[in-house]
Amino acid sequence: MGKVIGIDLGTTNSVVAYIDRGEPKIIINEEGGRVTPSVVGFSKNGERFVGDIAKRQMLINPDATIHSIKRFMGKRYKDAGNDLPLVNYKVVAARNGDCVFDVNGRMLSPQEASAMILQKLKKSAEDFLGETVSEAIITVPAHFTDRQRQATKDAGTIAGLNVLRIINEPTAAALAYLHDRRKSATIAVYDFGGGTFDISIVHIDRDLGEVRATRGNNALGGGDVDRLIIEWLIEQFKKEHGVDVSSDKVVRQRLRDAAERAKIELSSALETEIHLPFLMADAQGPRHLQCVLPRATFEALASPLFDATMEECKRALSDARLTVDQIDEVVLVGGSSRIPRVKELVREFFGRQLNQAFNPDEVVAIGAAVQAGVLEGEVKSVTLLDVTSLSLGIEVEGKRMAKLIPKNTSIPAQKVQLVSTVVDNQKTVKIHVLQGESPNADENTSLGEFELQGIEPAPRSAPRIEVKFVIDANGIVNVSARDVRSGISQQLNIQAPTGMSRLEMDRARDEATAWEKNAEHAGELKEVRFQIERQLTQIETLLREQRALLQRNDVQEADHALKRGRMALTKAQDRANLEEVHGWLRRMLLALNEKVSSNGVH
Repeated sequence: MGKVIGIDLGTTNSVVAYIDRGEPKIIINEEGGRVTPSVVGFSKNGERFVGDIAKRQMLINPDATIHSIKRFMGKRYKDAGNDLPLVNYKVVAARNGDCVFDVNGRMLSPQEASAMILQKLKKSAEDFLGETVSEAIITVPAHFTDRQRQATKDAGTIAGLNVLRIINEPTAAALAYLHDRRKSATIAVYDFGGGTFDISIVHIDRDLGEVRATRGNNALGGGDVDRLIIEWLIEQFKKEHGVDVSSDKVVRQRLRDAAERAKIELSSALETEIHLPFLMADAQGPRHLQCVLPRATFEALASPLFDATMEECKRALSDARLTVDQIDEVVLVGGSSRIPRVKELVREFFGRQLNQAFNPDEVVAIGAAVQAGVLEGEVKSVTLLDVTSLSLGIEVEGKRMAKLIPKNTSIPAQKVQLVSTVVDNQKTVKIHVLQGESPNADENTSLGEFELQGIEPAPRSAPRIEVKFVIDANGIVNVSARDVRSGISQQLNIQAPTGMSRLEMDRARDEATAWEKNAEHAGELKEVRFQIERQLTQIETLLREQRALLQRNDVQEADHALKRGRMALTKAQDRANLEEVHGWLRRMLLALNEKVSSNGVH
């Protein structure tokens, strides 16, 4: 097994880490940063950008820049209403009803867009480690459904990664704590990220950790806080200028960028000035936005969101059958946990000082790396037992959901349930697999359905159908059904409930591989062109400064070299031709330097 990396695939930023001599380390990306913006951009000619460059492009070309991808992973379009106001690009429904992104007419699934980010992280890891990386641990919000977990795993596959494990983000943070502390404690992991919120209660007993309960909201994060500031700014602009700019995508993107910066500044300042010159122009000329956002106003705007996280904390404690007095430490995770009012609310709720020893942007990736180290054998004696965050069951008579595996059950897990027919001589039983907490089947997430056929005729309720649920360590579900009397069985392997068929997955992976090769070739081509440009500059400098020490024919040869080099840069796109010119210029430059040196320059 080669090096296994741990990836925190975040809504706003992503981080990748690995284990070095038993200790987790953050991998530095190509731009020299520890975090990579989870943003993908496209130019008009189809060139692709990921990370910092793509984030900068959002201000001028929001239609062709995808962000907050995680909010749409494995999600049906009909369920994405709360997520759509967070983005400027076009999200539409695929033929199967899943969300897809329309980028300059090209339809891109969230899995494909996430795979582009994962490819960037994979390449950063390979450049940093100096070896090929093919295996990874990827984290997801604890409240991700089976569809969303599968979508994340599919994204890894498209990116060329063998995803060994999908683990919950607060669980990863608890692993980082477990690796660092090795003491007995009951901790609360408060994870307030860019797009999701999770709270997990974890009991640590030296080298063993056990998740007691987890709660969360996949539609509550820093992006929602930013949206409230954006709406406030739109209202301030409307009050001053009488113009509603809410429908202008470029203006909204500038407001989004300003809102994010204001939120960050208010973590250390009591007020922040927002100045956006030339926000728009009309018949009366340019219009500017300049206002002051006090921290008190910001806290009032975001108060409902902050309070919602505290309600989830209450429910998690109730699920764990614990009181706040039994919590020893609170670990903060996610960039939004830095907000002063959030810290204050968490401190008041749990009644103790917060553990801020971990970088909230990096601790999840650190925990994923610890899990990778466990699988590699580099990290010894660290075990963490996770739970399923949502109940699993089947639809029964009356369109009700019968729960087979309740939420907060330790995983891996399995459960067998006997069901029967509802009419006499029924030969077929449909097994509809559901995930969620509502007693009404229609209000839960459908994971899939299958039919058990060939049941021997019998009066209603006489046949015994054995339904078996199995949840693996990734939290991914497999279901089977068997007629006890006849032995006939059927199985539902919920491997691709995310709208991408195996054929589409193969196509996406082939495209990603081809793009990676083309990008590598383009990078090599750019490097050769850069070397030629540098050689031409050196020849020009030599002619300007040392012309008197060269013979006339030497000057003519140098002028010829400059013309040939510039011609190659203008017309040649073939790497072999450029490398030939590069080699010829190198020899020419060496010869000219030798002649200058022989004529008295040392």
